Amino acid sequence: MGIITFFYLANDEEKEAPARFQRFLIATITRIMEGYGNFEGGTEMKADWRRPFVSVMLALLLTGATAACSQETEGPGGIAADGGGSNAEDAPGKLAMKDGKYKPEVTMTVVKSLDDSVKFKNGETIEDNVFTRWAKERLGINIRYLWTTPTTNDAYRTKLMLALTANEPLPDVLEVSGELAQDLIDSGKFRAVGELFDDYASDTYKKAMDEAPGAWLPYIRNGKPYGIPSIQYTMQHDDALWIRQDWLDKLHLRAPSTIDELERVMDAFVNEDPDGNGEKDTYGLALSLRSNYNAWIGAGPLFGAFGAIPQTWERDELGNIVYGSVRPEIKGALAKFKEWIGKGYFHQEVALHDEMKAAELFVSGKAGMAMGPTWLYDWPLQDVKKLSPNAVVKPYPLPTGPGGKLMQKSEGTHTMVTLISKNMKHPEIYFTMENYLYDQLNDPKEGDEFQYGFANGYDYAMIDGQPVYESDRIPGGYVDPLKYFPTMPPRIPSAFIPTLAELYNGKKPTTPFEKLLSHSSMNQMEAASIVVSQHEHTIDELFTGAPTPTMKDKWQNLAKMEQTAFTKIMYGDVPLSAFDDFVNNWYESGGAQITSEVRQWYKSVTETSSGDK
Repeated sequence: MGIITFFYLANDEEKEAPARFQRFLIATITRIMEGYGNFEGGTEMKADWRRPFVSVMLALLLTGATAACSQETEGPGGIAADGGGSNAEDAPGKLAMKDGKYKPEVTMTVVKSLDDSVKFKNGETIEDNVFTRWAKERLGINIRYLWTTPTTNDAYRTKLMLALTANEPLPDVLEVSGELAQDLIDSGKFRAVGELFDDYASDTYKKAMDEAPGAWLPYIRNGKPYGIPSIQYTMQHDDALWIRQDWLDKLHLRAPSTIDELERVMDAFVNEDPDGNGEKDTYGLALSLRSNYNAWIGAGPLFGAFGAIPQTWERDELGNIVYGSVRPEIKGALAKFKEWIGKGYFHQEVALHDEMKAAELFVSGKAGMAMGPTWLYDWPLQDVKKLSPNAVVKPYPLPTGPGGKLMQKSEGTHTMVTLISKNMKHPEIYFTMENYLYDQLNDPKEGDEFQYGFANGYDYAMIDGQPVYESDRIPGGYVDPLKYFPTMPPRIPSAFIPTLAELYNGKKPTTPFEKLLSHSSMNQMEAASIVVSQHEHTIDELFTGAPTPTMKDKWQNLAKMEQTAFTKIMYGDVPLSAFDDFVNNWYESGGAQITSEVRQWYKSVTETSSGDK
């Protein structure tokens, strides 16, 4: 479920607002000082990083609490909101536009977290690039960055929380993870978006969102949504089994279709010297068991082969919502993991490996299999060819477990959400940009602006009147201008993976979108065909709301209890019966009450129309 936050500011009594805001600041500081990391990715802040911030954070606490006492407007969580700005209701009339462009130009402030995959060319920066110039020239919108951060050490969250506690200006539009959004919505600084969406979103934008009606549920307060989900392609993160085909061929093996066959292949990859170096230094499967079993190179499908997915709120055989990690089916999976670790099928430090460390094991030529999404070969698995030029990697269906069981967790319809500041005078500016991109970028027609990609010379190049997409044929190399967008690129959920599968299965590309996807790697298209064929065996996370009351107090200890118990069982430090003790302790230590609260939440949000904004 991701990180469970430890402060939740939902109190409707106005007289409590200053005290609540002070508690909010204290909790925020506590969170930063404790270095509570990212449960999804395993990133933790270091103690030496925290020390310099002690004095400044205490000062912010005092100024923030004072500021809270002077506020009058309350947000969805009862937190005093910034009264210094203008809401859309108080803003001047409709902005002037001519030929689809604001005249005079308007400005939209944003922030962004930049990872190493964001590349620039031609001397451009995040503030001045082919996208920001396009927005200015095409729409009359100036994109102005208040700040950016790297993705490391939870820097983005920390910067946001510092800005919030110091009462600094917040951006007009802000995209954050669904988990972080819960904290920000409850700060009272961001506005309800349902009416805005109804009034300003284009038909194309609305139809795309209609494909993911449940995406709104986590951000509803008092019947109103406070965040616009950044929906993504469905099945984009469904897993296939990626295998070193050259190892299979050398050892005269077939790709496994069951867990028993997977075990035989792993045994051969460990004991029969598939890399031919005369040493026993290879592993059967690369995976991450550090914190999130459902990571992009994780163990979720292996658990699923036994009938349950850990770290997921799912339905049991009676249809009741339960926490997957305490289901009895998990016990059989843990027994198998214990056996496999004992036989050396996994790296001995697999419990410490995050996704990148697991990928590194495969790329270095030391592991013969990995489970991951359709894009896993394009990045990073194909780098195995740098050390092993003759390596061949192919995708296969996930293996089934006892009784033909097959299950994996869906990534869901979104991981990010867009919030709009209460102080944004003209929130329609954001929709003007999104509408254009939804209408023009997702499924362009012949002759349209984005027929071949976003920008000539960036994600494609025109040579002799034809588009080319190979990086070495694009002057200065390929860069992805969609990564310059202040929010995730607009997506129509059903458009991508099914189209890749159809192309792999022989469909002739006719539309610009299909022609563009036809340049995808054959491995990705084959993997898409596989995940489409197995998609009926994916399950969704059923709890996507804000932390329940008991979660705020108990979840950190429960998560630690789970991680410790599972790791000790898998490494043989305790007997398998310790799982039963863990389940009993989990329920007695708050799990039973949390389960009740999760069921109540699910009932409350599904009894109303999921599309009602």
